[in-house]
Amino acid sequence: MIDYTYKETETLSEALSQLYTIVTILRSPGGCPWDRKQTAKSVSSAIVDETYEYIDGILDDNDENMKEELGDVLLNVFLSYRIHEEEQTFSPVDSINAVSQKLIRRHPHVFSDAEADDADSVITLWDQVKQTVEGKTYDSDDLFSRIPQQLPQLAHALEVQKIMKKLGFDWPEVNGVIDKIEEELEEVRDAIHNRQPMDTEHVEEEIGDLLFTVVNLARYLKIDPQIALRRTNRKIEKRFNTLHTRSRQNSIEMHYDNLDQLNDLWDAIKEEE
Repeated sequence: MIDYTYKETETLSEALSQLYTIVTILRSPGGCPWDRKQTAKSVSSAIVDETYEYIDGILDDNDENMKEELGDVLLNVFLSYRIHEEEQTFSPVDSINAVSQKLIRRHPHVFSDAEADDADSVITLWDQVKQTVEGKTYDSDDLFSRIPQQLPQLAHALEVQKIMKKLGFDWPEVNGVIDKIEEELEEVRDAIHNRQPMDTEHVEEEIGDLLFTVVNLARYLKIDPQIALRRTNRKIEKRFNTLHTRSRQNSIEMHYDNLDQLNDLWDAIKEEE
């Protein structure tokens, strides 16, 4: 057993120091076997999971969940820091200093005499600093080479479209995107109904085009498609759980034969929302 007493801290620096001390103890030889077993790769997955749980707290407008889950994100970030420090690849101080320098460097409109009066101007300035000062330019043969390959495909599509916009290839107004969605949907219908026998690979391609265009609409309206879809998934899960409960209460079997009755229940549940 390691002798350690938790102290209620009052400042941010004290709180961060205590958390890092606890993480260091857990990773020590006398600490926790599970924590010692973790690697940078395994913790990276936990950071992603905890981030989405934090997003769930935002969507639920639950302050307690947000507080807890954001703490869990920080815990896993500190665990990653400790692993890298043990491996002597870099220290937490190295990493935090680097991001502090980057923030100052990329905000010349705040820390120097550059001008940026709105959010779009800030993004333009940010990109200029990345390319001209930091040398972070795109591969001449692959404009999308800097997009992380591990991104989920919905997020990857969004990043592709952001780059296309930066290079001046974007819709002049939102109705053009909506028209494109309708065009892609018609091509899906054509691939399903008007080509016999149905070519599954072709249908897959057309559905991909449709999804890409829907992501484009979300981007155009400054909506994160991942959060939008996550919100809908949670809504449908809640609604379907209620449907399952009420179908049992009304002795209605969940079966295709009872689809009309189930749809009536579904519509009633939607109305209540």
